Amino acid sequence: MQTPLTAQYQPIPLPVQPDVSDFRALRKPYQAMIVAQFRAIVDRSEAGPLYPWIDTRLDLNTGADLPPADPRFGPGLVSGWVQGRGLEGLATFGAWLGAWAGSREADALLGRVRRLTAALLAQFRAARAQYGGHLYFTMLPDGMPITVDERQRQLRVAMGPDTPHNYSDLFAAKAMLAAAYFLGNEVALDEARAYCRAVYEDILSLRFRTDQPQPAGLASVVSTAGGYAHGPHMIALGMATHFACQEPGPASVEMGLRLARRVLYAHVNLAGRWPALRPNDLVEFITAEGGPHVDEAGRVIADPGHALEFVGLFLKFCAVVRQGGSITPEQLGEMAHLEGLMLPVLLRAFDNGFQPSLGGIRKSLDLLTLQSIDDTMPWWSLPETIRAGLAAAAISSTMDDLAACLSIAAQCHNAFVENYVRPDIHLMAIKLRDGAGRVSSMVPAYPDADPGYHTALSLIDALESLKVLEARAGR
Repeated sequence: MQTPLTAQYQPIPLPVQPDVSDFRALRKPYQAMIVAQFRAIVDRSEAGPLYPWIDTRLDLNTGADLPPADPRFGPGLVSGWVQGRGLEGLATFGAWLGAWAGSREADALLGRVRRLTAALLAQFRAARAQYGGHLYFTMLPDGMPITVDERQRQLRVAMGPDTPHNYSDLFAAKAMLAAAYFLGNEVALDEARAYCRAVYEDILSLRFRTDQPQPAGLASVVSTAGGYAHGPHMIALGMATHFACQEPGPASVEMGLRLARRVLYAHVNLAGRWPALRPNDLVEFITAEGGPHVDEAGRVIADPGHALEFVGLFLKFCAVVRQGGSITPEQLGEMAHLEGLMLPVLLRAFDNGFQPSLGGIRKSLDLLTLQSIDDTMPWWSLPETIRAGLAAAAISSTMDDLAACLSIAAQCHNAFVENYVRPDIHLMAIKLRDGAGRVSSMVPAYPDADPGYHTALSLIDALESLKVLEARAGR
């Protein structure tokens, strides 16, 4: 039986104006990338880590482990973001790999993935039980939330049932949901459902808070006084997608639609309602009154990668809802309307961010001047845009729209495999390049390698969209 475990990787370039047939050649390289990344995560995590979590503490610029003595990066600290993303990645990969059940090699890896997923899920539940029902950006191995000050002192962060939820909670909640579904663990599933709903309510009520510190040395803006980010609503679309997949029905559909409404109607310059901005710009922060937030430097901040990620996550949600088939006529009409708004957002965000001469997507810009705020180019926005481009292509209504979406996906594919992917390090990707295109040693959020969340999960979804595109082309 041919499985993705036998797929070979080749860095195949695509024409800038491709057709669907050009993408067929990417099936085996993408499968190889997905398997290599998760196999490495399983291998490393089984090898006796110094803390009971998954181990992606790897410097992708050098291939070496992160320095164990570093008080910020060593194994004495755990990132809530990494672990939540990693648990969701493992559960999603396991479900994907399950399609090849019956192959001895696939079954062996699947068994290892299930054991690691179960151990990590138990670790999440234990940490939450001990520390007020939360996880945090930086934790000690037992889950204690901490910050690290400028003198490298570890300070405990007090968290309890009334503490607003944060990004680590969001990543953890949807990861626990995915893992409990994958494992068939009903007790954990009840806990994950309650956790998800608590996080969701904090997002809707705008109680949600970021737990990400400002990255050292980078101009990225992770929060701004008086500004409300679209990030929580965008990321929570993944939670809605898990519900829609496993518990299809109007309630799950409404969760996703409500999150998408907030992003589109509060953060996107629809119908040119903000004349100082370009149509379909997605604003990172808005004010309490509902306008674009202008920071102290007079800038309106946009993160093109986040806008592109939003498109991909919402279109994935829509595809899952349609597969489930449990949706009211009113919801179906609204979903189709919102899908129709996605292509202009995709085109604008790609134009705002992609740097063709450098082969990357800049981190942030001022929408008033179109000048870069942070001109570094992280890896993650490229696979996210491959997912978004192929998902938009799969629902395109004209040949021109199809061509535009395929071109976006192709350009990001080429930039990714030419400038970021490390065939010698588990087919993972370097984390950051600077504004001149050079590999950077700065840390964009956390030092660990991507635990499959942005890269492998985006490529799994891209392969699903490719199936739809091939079916359409076959008609």
